[in-house]
This record gives sequence, C-alpha cells and structure tokens, in this order.
Amino acid sequence: MPAGQLARQFPVSRPAVSRHLRILKDAGLVRESRQSQLRIYALNPGPLAEVDSWIATYRLFWAARLHDLKHYVESSGPDDSPDKERQR
Repeated sequence: MPAGQLARQFPVSRPAVSRHLRILKDAGLVRESRQSQLRIYALNPGPLAEVDSWIATYRLFWAARLHDLKHYVESSGPDDSPDKERQR
C-alpha cells in the first residue's frame, strides 16, 4: 500500500506515518518497493514469528494464571471475602 493511502487510515499526519514506516522498515517489519514515484509498503511478518515463539511460554503461563484468577473470583461470594476470614 502506498504511504499516502496508509496515512488516510490514521488520525495522524502523513509525515508522522512516514516516520513510523521508516522505523518499521529499519526494524525489518515492512518492505518497501517502488512503482514509478510511489513507494509501496508491505508487511513482512517473518520477524514477528520469532517474537511470537518467545512470547508463547509467557502466553501459556498468563493464560493459566488468569484462568485461576477468574475461577477464584467467580467462586468467592460476598461472604468469602478475606476481611470476613480475618474476623472469624
């Protein structure tokens, strides 16, 4: 997609979008090609796969913790609050 077309989709200036695209290109997350005077940008998802695999273990860990928290909150009624426990 050309930079101008991308910029129209966001509530920021075109120069701001161009700066973001340059940073993403330098990071290897987008590819730039030229067609006449246009610069066409395309997503390069490859580097994100490495990040995703690193995050995967944390994703599993936090999914389990959030499930446990949900279970705890749903099973605790108003009479089961920690303050009530201390009073007993």
